[in-house]
Amino acid sequence: MVRYLPLGNGKMLLAFNEDYRIVDFYFSRFASENHSADHPFMYGISVDNDFKWMDRSQIKVMDYYDHTMVGNVGYSSGGVDFENRDFVDVYKNVYVRYVTASNNSGIKKNVKLFFHQNFYIYGNDIGDTAAFYPEFDGILHYKENRYFMASTLDQNENSMDQYATGVKGIGDLKGTWKDAEDNELSMNPVSIGSVDSVLRHSFDIEPNSKFSLYYYIIAGSGYGDIAEIRKEITLAYMTKLTKRTTNYWELWSSKVSPNLDLDTNALFRRSLFIVKSHANSLGSIAASCDSDILKFSHDGYYYMWPRDASIAAYALSIAGHSQTARKFFSLSTSLISSKGYMQHKYNMDGTMASSWLPHIMHGKEIYPIQQDETALLIYVLWEYFKKYNDIGFTAPFYEDLVIKAAEFMTEFVDENGLPRESFDLWEERYGIHAYTVSTTFAALKAAANFADVFGDQDLSKKYSSAADLMAKAFEEKFYSDEFGRYARAIINGKPDFTVDSALSSIVLFGMKEPRNSRVLSTMEAIMEKLWVNGTGGIARYENDNYMRIKEDSNITGNPWIITTLWMARYYMRVGDMERAWSLIEWVKSHRQKSGILSEQINPYTGEPHSVSPLVWSNAEFIIALLEYSSYSQNQGS
Repeated sequence: MVRYLPLGNGKMLLAFNEDYRIVDFYFSRFASENHSADHPFMYGISVDNDFKWMDRSQIKVMDYYDHTMVGNVGYSSGGVDFENRDFVDVYKNVYVRYVTASNNSGIKKNVKLFFHQNFYIYGNDIGDTAAFYPEFDGILHYKENRYFMASTLDQNENSMDQYATGVKGIGDLKGTWKDAEDNELSMNPVSIGSVDSVLRHSFDIEPNSKFSLYYYIIAGSGYGDIAEIRKEITLAYMTKLTKRTTNYWELWSSKVSPNLDLDTNALFRRSLFIVKSHANSLGSIAASCDSDILKFSHDGYYYMWPRDASIAAYALSIAGHSQTARKFFSLSTSLISSKGYMQHKYNMDGTMASSWLPHIMHGKEIYPIQQDETALLIYVLWEYFKKYNDIGFTAPFYEDLVIKAAEFMTEFVDENGLPRESFDLWEERYGIHAYTVSTTFAALKAAANFADVFGDQDLSKKYSSAADLMAKAFEEKFYSDEFGRYARAIINGKPDFTVDSALSSIVLFGMKEPRNSRVLSTMEAIMEKLWVNGTGGIARYENDNYMRIKEDSNITGNPWIITTLWMARYYMRVGDMERAWSLIEWVKSHRQKSGILSEQINPYTGEPHSVSPLVWSNAEFIIALLEYSSYSQNQGS
């Protein structure tokens, strides 16, 4: 299910579904634990005792506010218009919902708002406690080292007037949220086990007037963390949090602009928020906060793939946000293996994550890696250095990261100089892949550039020569006169000529010139074979069955955002800006209300498919727009 308005500060990350219900509530030192895991926090509105749970049918607006990582949600009920601002404070672990109600009728209205807390602390509902704490004037949920306290504060400095705690999901007990539907709460003060809670805030609003209140959840690792922040809560303090968070993101998102039309620039800034919200305080960057996929596989995308994270760090870096990239590089130095490669993926706290890549193939021990993940890290580090010329920051990575990885990449080659077999970027095939060759070529050239900077001429020559040999071997082994294009891989010694969008990498990472005749024929094949009938967009490769909606010979696969943007970036390099822009426009037309881009698109309905957001998709959009702006300016000069 699509996630909307991801909001985060590196330790907290919240996301909503299309009914404006919190469905992901990540919190820990490194935002590595999901304490909701797709179980919704409901939100109820009652005007003159006409109760309704908020859902998509009532929502008029659901977007980021202006150019900030602050949610803006508009809706109406019973003649009262509501505008909400949702945010996670940039410094404190506090989630805030600022509600403004406007009574545009000619009569007085009674309003009751119901806020439901549905925590699954540490991802499960075993042994939780929910209790009303008089000293907080709020509901506290806790287990072990995770504490969450919810309450309200209105413009008259009043807090909630009713509450309830109860048991959920046991037998016929659906949850305490059902207690709200008669407009009155039970005032049950404590429940244990599988529990939820609801609090009510009531107020009267005069004709043609407004009323405002704050709903907030404080997160901490113990009672003391909650108490420390709770004692600060006043109207003045909440106003301070609102202003500083709004101002921070307004300034943060304005560093670099692609200077395109207003709609495109707005989507660019929203993409920045989406990518940034998935970066934690350690330096990890998650692939997606969308936990809905847990229903299907009991595993998800809330991990750091070095590939996705490298591309996200690159996108933020070229958009002027070096801090996130710097944290990512620092973390990577501690993660790279002693042999010089990055693992398949990592948990957000930097520990090694679950992996389906085997350590043995056909009875032979192998490295369970995708070599492009190691290569992209070195390539992106060089791109960072090129932009910022930050020798003081970069120098410590030269030996511990660059040389270590480059030595591995120069040794992990076959007799032709090509990378030895590893898994492809799609995590499906074991072989020698065009995408791996391209990214490794770029990484070795980057390593050679670093060696030049640090005066290691022997290493510079070694890495550059290895890259050149790799490119020469690719030309000899991957191109076919019979097919008139490049193979996507060599598997078990045989070239695989399945048309694959990842072949665009041979241009995007500089291994081949974009106007080379062999490149042109390969890119033409991608457009001819992978353009999806109906909705448009580029599929990953011919007859892609991953998350296929149904068997259909007319649909080669689901269109992906990143693959479509790859082709847009290719067309920029051959000067076809009109075609590049049409592909960017296709991507824009398949965004969600808050700018979120999914992994895939349903080829029949045009709706998002698979995880949404996919950070990689929004990162590629950032890269594509900045490149488009740059190429357009160069053409005009």
